[in-house]
Amino acid sequence: MRLAQREENFRGVKASRSGPQISHLLFVDDCILFGEATERRAGQLKRVLSEYRTCSEQQVNFDKSTFEHKKKDEKELITRTLGVRSSNDPERYLGLPNMVGRRKNEAFQILKDRFRQRINNWSIRHLSQGGKEVFIKAVLQAIPTYTMACFLLPKALCSELENIIARFWWQKNHGQRGIHWCTWKELCYSKELGGLGFRRLEQFNIALLAKQGWRLINYPDSLLAQAAKKLLNDGLCWRVGKGDRISVWNDCWIPGTVFNSIEQRGNNTEIESVSGLIDTTTRMWKRGLIETTFSEQIAQKILQIPLAEVEQDDFQVWRGEHSGEFTARSTYKILQEVTTDPNELLLQAESKKFYRKLWNLQLPSKIGITIWRFT
Repeated sequence: MRLAQREENFRGVKASRSGPQISHLLFVDDCILFGEATERRAGQLKRVLSEYRTCSEQQVNFDKSTFEHKKKDEKELITRTLGVRSSNDPERYLGLPNMVGRRKNEAFQILKDRFRQRINNWSIRHLSQGGKEVFIKAVLQAIPTYTMACFLLPKALCSELENIIARFWWQKNHGQRGIHWCTWKELCYSKELGGLGFRRLEQFNIALLAKQGWRLINYPDSLLAQAAKKLLNDGLCWRVGKGDRISVWNDCWIPGTVFNSIEQRGNNTEIESVSGLIDTTTRMWKRGLIETTFSEQIAQKILQIPLAEVEQDDFQVWRGEHSGEFTARSTYKILQEVTTDPNELLLQAESKKFYRKLWNLQLPSKIGITIWRFT
């Protein structure tokens, strides 16, 4: 395919004007081909596939292949040239729709159907609250995970799925509607913050998709990076080496702080990069300069940042994990912090110790949930 592209015998498609041409995507023994929907290009593709068969002695199964094209002008000619059937129905691959148009709710209707199917199972109807908690976390919230890692689901769909879970959580035996004692948002707080650790699907969806962005940063030459250049800035922070690449005021480099919340204490306006705060001879922080430039709290955090004895280059890491590696879990946690009201965060911090003790008690889960409901 690449040789045919170089010789201009075949032309792929572009995701953007400046992006690369994409002619094929391979997964195990399956292949998706992209090209101009003209009779001429279809003939060229047929010759490429014929040459592949000759070289590899592998036969393409045209009976299982389909051709999809939105315009009807040359559809019949192309179908006859390729020898495959045409399809207007966006078929599914690995449980996901191959094509998602404007009607996303219809495309992902299968998620709601699978939710209801699992909940309506006769063996689920008489679960205790502890059993429901396990079922929601291990089964229901796992159903859309693969889909959310590939597609941005509509907000309305996420809300519908959460409503289905919430009704199941609060309903009484025999499917009777129960009283919703708190909001779904409160249920999604972590257990140590007074919730039950359920997922907010919209935020978790973004966290899973952000993993693709992390791949863009670490694999800049990959097809994904070339087709969609968008970096993740909110979760990135700097590990201090030399400090010459890090802006004191415009970059995130102090653990436990947001870069735009750092206030200047003194009049040391000449300090621009973090390297100006490091003694290059002793490889130690300039304590006096730091204490006169920043507030006491910020200064202490800076002085606690370890410096290597040997100079190293600065590098970026994912601030949600100690290892610096990206995870969807830490991204979801960051999204929760960003979207939570500061007053709520303050209240959560005060009750954190109590809930941590509660959930560490060696109690049956249904008893722990009963105690939680009274708090």
